[in-house]
Amino acid sequence: MSGVNAKAKSGVLELSEETRDRLAELRALSKKTEAGDKGARGELRRLVRASSPEVIGRASDVARRAGQTLAHTAAGGDLLTEEALHAKLDYMRAEIAGEDPTPLEVLLTERVVSLWMLVTLLEALVATQYRRNVGDASERLSPSYVLQQSRILESATRRYLAAIRELARVRKLEAAVPAATGSFGRRGRVSPG
Repeated sequence: MSGVNAKAKSGVLELSEETRDRLAELRALSKKTEAGDKGARGELRRLVRASSPEVIGRASDVARRAGQTLAHTAAGGDLLTEEALHAKLDYMRAEIAGEDPTPLEVLLTERVVSLWMLVTLLEALVATQYRRNVGDASERLSPSYVLQQSRILESATRRYLAAIRELARVRKLEAAVPAATGSFGRRGRVSPG
């Protein structure tokens, strides 16, 4: 197993067994709520509020869900491609976050990864409009639509590059801060003892 995969499996980006179990419990309760069990909603609310920040963070991770939705869309029904894209997103998260990322680095990493998936999908969609041998003219999209899609791609690309720059800036600022003294270790984390 490569170093990055090992980090993804054992690092901050991988869920603990306790978190996975709690999420499964919450999902089951959520399904009961969706099925109309009125008492389940209150229990779900109580258990969510009593959950760890890791559980709440993963359950509310809209960016990760958006990336999964985009991967599903990009795969176009090809399950191998979809699974490979999910694995690629996980690999990218681990590689970009690095070892021992701060919460801000994790947040920016997720932003970079989700925007990479969006940009990649938009590039593929725009590129399909430039194929030569498209059937009849009714299958082609209007030039104004293609231009609009190109603008959306350009905007997404700018946001993607801005997220990369911001992550690099945060890391540069963290590297410039002298190591904290006392009971705080690397990057202001409390050291045991």
